[in-house]
Amino acid sequence: MITMTEIAKLTGVSQATVSRVLNGNISVNTEVKKKVLDCAKEHNYQPNIMAQSLVGIQTFILGMVVTDISNPFFAELVKVIESEAATRGYTLMLFNTNYDKEREKKYLDILKRYRADGVLLVPVSDEESYVEELKKINIPMVSVTLDLKTIDSVYISHYDAGAKVANHLLGMGFDSFIFVGGGEDEKEKGFINELRKNGIDTDKYHFTILEKLGVDYKKTLIKRLQEEEQSDGIGIFANNDVEALKVLEVLKELKINVPQDVALVGFDNTFICKIASPTLTSVAQPIEEIGRLGVERIVELIRKENQDQCVRYQLDTRLITRASTIMSKKRVS
Repeated sequence: MITMTEIAKLTGVSQATVSRVLNGNISVNTEVKKKVLDCAKEHNYQPNIMAQSLVGIQTFILGMVVTDISNPFFAELVKVIESEAATRGYTLMLFNTNYDKEREKKYLDILKRYRADGVLLVPVSDEESYVEELKKINIPMVSVTLDLKTIDSVYISHYDAGAKVANHLLGMGFDSFIFVGGGEDEKEKGFINELRKNGIDTDKYHFTILEKLGVDYKKTLIKRLQEEEQSDGIGIFANNDVEALKVLEVLKELKINVPQDVALVGFDNTFICKIASPTLTSVAQPIEEIGRLGVERIVELIRKENQDQCVRYQLDTRLITRASTIMSKKRVS
């Protein structure tokens, strides 16, 4: 691998001129610029990223911090963002927090110390006090999928999405409901409030099961399903597609018909919805648009453009209906 000093010797120009050419300075003579660039290309010149960061030059590295890379939705989001970043000359560094606040802050600090130009963050929490902690890390940052209000964000309304699911299940004729989630979930709030608006006594006909209860989660779900055998049907809303598939596995074990007796809705509309049996109704996020707007905004912040305001893009969701909630003949009659 060749260095700037060696390029200067081979081309007969000063090292300062070589540095200006390789760092994009337009004030260099065209003929000299071509000579330097041709030499750099021929000898496979690679910039020293750490050296550049020490003198304040852009590293063209973006951090991507997600909560759970095992969730297919985040894998798809990373793929979109990596592609968008690459078209603008940026390389992506990926970190997985596993919903751990301390790990998230640690990774953001690492990215700052390594002089990453900016960060796209799927945050662990949107609590106001925690968001203030994130801002103190002082690195260009854009939140994706969740609105942090005082940090630039590209997001969807989880509350509105939950309301859409409630209306869909009510329209199918179901009268009892279960939400499978992680607690303090805006999707559940939207889901419950929409049921209440439509006259459902949620204290009696709604039940929440936390997904992180291990074996007890499965037992709790089975017990609840057995308790409600006399209802006109149960509508289940899981907070992501992975949890929905776990629920579907339990339903099959109990030989419960889907969707005739129990309807099931997931969230994120990942590829697994199409290969599940029955195929899974799910809420789709506009993943391509989230990725594009997220990268566009972080590049603006890196370039110190439009910094006088906090930019927040709220995008809409769509409910993609499939076999897990198709109206049965029993309900139509």
